[in-house]
Order: sequence, then C-alpha cells, then structure tokens
Amino acid sequence: MACSNYTETVHYRCLNEYFPRQTDDLYLTLCGIEQCAPNKKREERIREGYHLHVVVSGKGIVDTGTEQKMVKAGQIFMLKPGKKIAYWPLGEDPWTYCWMSFDGAHAPLYAENLGFTEGVYVQDCYIETEQFFMICDRLLNTPRLDTASALKRLGLLFQYIGLGIESFTRNQDWHSRKEHQPLYHKAEYVQHAVDFIENNYIQASVESVADYLGLNRSYFSSIFKQSQGMTPSEFILRVRMKESCHMLQNQTMSIQSIAGYVGYEDSLTFSKVFKRFFGVSPKHYREMPVDERPTLDEIIAARKEKGIQE
Repeated sequence: MACSNYTETVHYRCLNEYFPRQTDDLYLTLCGIEQCAPNKKREERIREGYHLHVVVSGKGIVDTGTEQKMVKAGQIFMLKPGKKIAYWPLGEDPWTYCWMSFDGAHAPLYAENLGFTEGVYVQDCYIETEQFFMICDRLLNTPRLDTASALKRLGLLFQYIGLGIESFTRNQDWHSRKEHQPLYHKAEYVQHAVDFIENNYIQASVESVADYLGLNRSYFSSIFKQSQGMTPSEFILRVRMKESCHMLQNQTMSIQSIAGYVGYEDSLTFSKVFKRFFGVSPKHYREMPVDERPTLDEIIAARKEKGIQE
C-alpha cells in the first residue's frame, strides 16, 4: 500500500508521497498549491530532489545565492538538490504557485530537458500556467493510500514534467545546445521517424515528423540524412511512390482516388510527380505489362546513376 500525507487549508494544499516507489527512475515526493500570504517568511535551506514551481499569479523573489531574481506570473522556477536557494513572495502582490517535487535516477536528465541546466533557476513559461495548475489539482484530488492512486499520481507527474519540457522547447533551438542531452539516441529518433512516415505518409511532412519527435526541423533533417542518405522529403516521396505503384495494380481504383490515398489533393499534381519520378504517367504505368513495369528500386538506382535529385 502506498503511503502519503495530505494537508489542506484555505490557502494551502500539499501531498507528501513517501513509499513505496513505483519506479526508481523517477518518482514523486511532493505536490502542492499555495496562495502565499503577503507576510510569508523567506524560506532558505538545502533540499533533496528537484522542485518545479509554476507561478500562476502575483510575484516573488528567488535568491540563488549569487543573484536575486523577481519571478512573476507566467514564469517557472526550480529548486535544485544540494543548492541553498531562498524564495519568498512580494508583499504588495504575493504569488500563488503550484509545484511538484521529484527525484530518481532520471531526474537530472529531466531537469536538463526542462532547461534548468547549471546556473539556470528561472525561465519564462510558454504554456498557459492554468494547465500546470489543473494537473496539480487533479493530483491533490487523488490522495488515497492505494497502489492505483499512487500510479495515477506518477502519471500526473510525467504530464507535469512533459508540459514543462514542451514549454522550454517552444522557445529554444535546444538540440543545437552542446550541453543538452536528447532523450533518445539519433538512431532511435530516425527509426521513429521512418515508422511514423510509413504509417502516416498521406499527411506526413517534414514539419509534422519533426513535431512528432519533438525536434527542431533542421536538427531532424540533419540526423535523418546522415542515417538514411536522403532528406526526409525524399523519403516521404519514396514511400508515396511505392504505395502508388501498389495501388495502380488495382484496376478499379481511379487515378484521382490513388492521388488522395498517397497524399495529393488533385490527380494532376500526383501525375506530374509520378511522371517526374518514373518517367511515365500513372495511366501509362498501369497499362504496361507487369514484367515491364520498373520497380521502385530500379528507378532509384537509375536516378542515382544519372545523378538526378528527387
């Protein structure tokens, strides 16, 4: 059975999660929402774990030991393990914030993915702070001492951190930063991209694949070409052409229908692309004897030999 301690007053709600841990990779230690009083005292101590605060309204001060920063609504601040950080509300406009505290083997990596690298304690939030607040509220409404509730709380922790990472990546070309460590290896990103394109070639675009992976477009295009020897656009085209060849073997499907099935809004555009790739129109390709139809591999080899770009 899970063990936690829940406290609720008019302006303060907090849940302490003690044990057992559902995973040692990442686990919740605290979650809370507080509407701070104007005269709330300065809090200063060395803490364990990572404490991610999202300021919903008002203002406060975060003292990192080397500088003081005023933090306001629409910003995020983090208290890090082993660091003596103080924070307190501004009396004329005291802040209200929500927070989740976490630790575990993967906690340092998640903190880095959140943008809180060495020396970074405060940053702007590029997602509505209400979304963070609602996740904390849901977690605080699940305080029961049972395994099911503990797993739900862990899931909400992942959602909270995920939102924070999304906020950071919306305003950062983060994969060009040397100090950042991507969550996956390059080969894994490329394989996910290949799978995504092959399963979604109708709507797939370089932008949509990069967005699915959570990568900057230029970084994604670079690692994809390094791995596959072609750009993502070229790969998307190949997948569409391969599927169109299969569909052209079906004599009942119209060229217009095939065009739509492989991601083209009209049959004229599809026919032009197909002819540029195969050298013949879709109609001509369909009418050719099966043993005379060039395969995709043959076309690619011929184009490569002639130095033709797709």
